[in-house]
Amino acid sequence: MTNKSSHIPKDLKNKLSIQLSLNGFSFCVFNSLNEITFKTSELSKVKFSEFELLKLIEEVFEKNTELNTEFTNVEVTYQNELFALVPKEIFQEEFKSNYLNYSVKTLATDFIEHEEIGHTGIINVYIPYVNLNNFLIDKVGEFSFQHSSGVLIEELLNKETNNLAEKIHVAVSHQYFELIVTKGDQLLLFNGFNYHTNEDVLYYILFCMEQLQLDPNHVQLDLLNEIDSDLFNTIYTYVRNVNTSTTKSDELIHRIICNS
Repeated sequence: MTNKSSHIPKDLKNKLSIQLSLNGFSFCVFNSLNEITFKTSELSKVKFSEFELLKLIEEVFEKNTELNTEFTNVEVTYQNELFALVPKEIFQEEFKSNYLNYSVKTLATDFIEHEEIGHTGIINVYIPYVNLNNFLIDKVGEFSFQHSSGVLIEELLNKETNNLAEKIHVAVSHQYFELIVTKGDQLLLFNGFNYHTNEDVLYYILFCMEQLQLDPNHVQLDLLNEIDSDLFNTIYTYVRNVNTSTTKSDELIHRIICNS
């Protein structure tokens, strides 16, 4: 382990991407042609405990023979609020639990990981699920893991390098969404929010725009994955320059990971 519903053809090299959160999980297998050959997910309106999530994942491996095969590489991505972004110039490894304590409650027994996000000069400090890691290493062998926030930040900053204007990026998933604001290759803001209604999503978007003094009539907002029409209409009522995506939400991180 390192930090960082069809039959799968055996003659193609396969990559396995796993996304884990306390709202559920998503598994996706890509072949060497970047085609999805297997996909399964389970999401819940209530949060699982880490033990409950482990039991569900055990059942997934028992039911799906597609996961009990050899993979050229396996990537595990955690999506949760248990992270903090720290400038590299002030980061001190021995104090990494302190960075998390500003936004989340940590325990003395928590395993805390950290990694630099590409060449951004940002250190991502986060808590992976150790019990799930232990199970997965028994099932699939060595794998890489990272936090979804780092994946999105690196992807977007690389993509927006030549863009001189501020841009808002919104990645909506099940009862949780991430909001990223960039200006070229600079990260102006990243935060994750739990939500229950469409109005919750709108509130957080407008609040962040107000804090950064961004004009809702002019700033561009990119939806990084597919959302329902009601949520789109709620956002579009107040933010006029909205770009939509046809990518399903649970494929977004999978594709970024497996194309990297």
